[in-house]
Amino acid sequence: MKIAAVTPYKKSDYLAETIIEGLYQNGIELKCSCPGNGVSENDILSSDELIEYAKTADYVFAIWGKKKGIYPGVDYNLVKKINQPQKTVYIDGSEWNCHAQTYPNQVAMAKQNPQLRKGTPWINEDMYSYCNYYFKRECYPEDKKQGIIPLLFGAVDKNFSEYELLEDKTIDIFCSFGQVNDGLRLEATQICQKLKNEGYNVVTESNLDYETFKKYIISSYISIDAWGGGDCCARLWEILANKSCAFMQEYNIEFPNNFTDGENIVKYNTKEELENKLRYYLNNKDKCLKIGEEGYKHLINYHTSKKRVEYILNKINE
Repeated sequence: MKIAAVTPYKKSDYLAETIIEGLYQNGIELKCSCPGNGVSENDILSSDELIEYAKTADYVFAIWGKKKGIYPGVDYNLVKKINQPQKTVYIDGSEWNCHAQTYPNQVAMAKQNPQLRKGTPWINEDMYSYCNYYFKRECYPEDKKQGIIPLLFGAVDKNFSEYELLEDKTIDIFCSFGQVNDGLRLEATQICQKLKNEGYNVVTESNLDYETFKKYIISSYISIDAWGGGDCCARLWEILANKSCAFMQEYNIEFPNNFTDGENIVKYNTKEELENKLRYYLNNKDKCLKIGEEGYKHLINYHTSKKRVEYILNKINE
């Protein structure tokens, strides 16, 4: 299989990285427009070369990326110049609008109804009408009814720790967020500080180097995830990849091959539910170990970068 991909220029994007890694892992011949996000230097073509290559490619992937400074996101003009709408797959990794951070009175409302965080326009209408397949990271049920296909983040190779836990876990809870103004991150941090004051071994450090960050996760009975720029954040997949019992603020978006509460994950919706479940599982650490192992197995079966691309190919071939 051959795929031509219009990719974000250098600016790192987690979903772009996931899909590009998955394309390589599935043995797909890949040629891209831009460096970054795991694209091999040997697979970068000029615009004219990519247009020519796309003529014989099986699919054209247009992969969203954030604009930052001099770095643009996906080059929509190039997508149109390729002019293969019938085989174009749009990967929309965009997230919530951050207006609720600007207007504090909306923060509480947004915590109760995350759809208040949705930007306008929520769907790229131009790509929706142009491309044959539209995948979206933050895909609500009403989006799916329009034919948009949910596509979550997944675990990439760098998420897995090379550190082998040779003895019992030493940390009760790991709760580390760079920013705490989204979802229930602030509330989770406050609860963990309360438990720490009660004598539990709780780590809430942030700004850690990545290998230390992963080592903390694999050494913890429980690690906490909460919404960030959207329901779907990188934190969940990092926790699952390192066999800690993942506490996940439950998603409102579509979640293909979802996890099961109490079996391979622990879900919560409010700060009260989070604290109650933390106390329960801290008194039942054998269950934490079991959920961590089962969560890892479910991740490997359905939620790696390789599996994400298999999922995409299955959807577009249905």
